[in-house]
Amino acid sequence: MEITKKTIKALSSDTRLEILRLLVRRRKIAADIAKILKLAPSTVNEHLKKLEEAGLVKRKETGHKWIYFEVTEDGRNLVQPRSPMQFVLVLCLGVLMMLVGGFKSLVPSGAETFAAPLAQKAGETAAEAGADVVRAPVEAVSGTGIDWLLVLVAVVGIVLVIIGLYNIVKLRKK
Repeated sequence: MEITKKTIKALSSDTRLEILRLLVRRRKIAADIAKILKLAPSTVNEHLKKLEEAGLVKRKETGHKWIYFEVTEDGRNLVQPRSPMQFVLVLCLGVLMMLVGGFKSLVPSGAETFAAPLAQKAGETAAEAGADVVRAPVEAVSGTGIDWLLVLVAVVGIVLVIIGLYNIVKLRKK
């Protein structure tokens, strides 16, 4: 959608924004909009005229004496963005979970990791400092097994990213 001066001018009024929000839910006639907003029908007609000139609202004649107004696709995109916040949150949560799951493989584990900074201060080797700081055996702390909880977190993160991207692509096609 290209934003023009007419579009900006049409959106500069709170009343016109409220009319757009009402019409996103369902089409209405000018008299219904006037009742809901507690405005004079002539005022509502002027606002609808400005919105129609900007291409945000269109008239829908049904063959009866009533003329309905409904939001165009451009108007709908302004009021309701195509990428709802929930999908953006799912994507962010998925990326965060992938990072947490993958972070474990980047950080070395074991007693030496925790003892090294202390050893440098005291002038000892990491093994000597680790013996004083960590009482658990080194094999139990630094095991070579896979931490399945972190793998699960990473996999769930990947699934959330895929779901989020799929929903955003699906909404863009509509």
